[in-house]
Amino acid sequence: MTDLGQYTQNPLPPLSNMDQPASYNSVTPMDSYSNRRLPSPPRHSSPGRVHSPRGRSPPRTVSYRHDDSYSRSRDRSRSPPPRMIVDDFMNEDISKDIQVNDSLTSAIIGPRGSRIGSVRKKTSALIKIGDDKSVVDGTRNITISGALKEVMWAFNAVKGLILDAEEEIRRNNAPKETAEHSGYPTLPNRLFEMAQNIIPFVGSTDTSDERITKEIMIPNKNAGMVLGRKASIINEIRTFSNCKINVAKDSEVDGEERKVQITGTPRDVHLADYLITAVQQMPRDTPQMLGLI
Repeated sequence: MTDLGQYTQNPLPPLSNMDQPASYNSVTPMDSYSNRRLPSPPRHSSPGRVHSPRGRSPPRTVSYRHDDSYSRSRDRSRSPPPRMIVDDFMNEDISKDIQVNDSLTSAIIGPRGSRIGSVRKKTSALIKIGDDKSVVDGTRNITISGALKEVMWAFNAVKGLILDAEEEIRRNNAPKETAEHSGYPTLPNRLFEMAQNIIPFVGSTDTSDERITKEIMIPNKNAGMVLGRKASIINEIRTFSNCKINVAKDSEVDGEERKVQITGTPRDVHLADYLITAVQQMPRDTPQMLGLI
């Protein structure tokens, strides 16, 4: 029979906490596992975009360049400058010179300085016209100074005065036909005068009194300009040219043009045709400018 004394004299050492099985009192509570965050599963990533853990908003998309720098989707270098900088730039003081023919000086200044004075008042710019001693080779200098925006307005206005002065001199120097040679009415007509500023008028050489009919085509988009508001323009042309003029109605139009029929003497038909061509290049508020309505 086996002697058990040796085992009772040297008992086995107690198991440590590390050696105890999971069935002992050192079992980890289940609550501790619920507080642990498991790693997110791997995702497929696309170039230029980084995925974030679930529940968070994805980062802004960036684009990579060959020099390892990046630029965001909005290029701030193209943003407009602050309004304060623009205002400071427009208010910067500058000076601009214009060289004009000395023969236009009086027309630019106007009666008692009315024309140039009006520009000074409207633009608030300082406009100085050189004296007679400053004229060199028939050229006079006009200096415009002030804030940038004021100089811009004054510069355009003075250029307009120069063009008007050149047109006035050209019109005064042009040969004028007398009534017995031209056969046209000598009474002043503002529409005819405005048309001459757009297209020079050349009278007809046909002095026949036989009535003829002429048909011309005008674009549909210009029909309103030829007729005028409340037919004011076409009635003015009828009265001045002494012609019978019929403009095709919308129901009679087929295409992008419409027919205009003019009946009268060759001389009158030529005048009516000239006026219809000129009014198509006039502003739409011509009836108000001429006081026709």
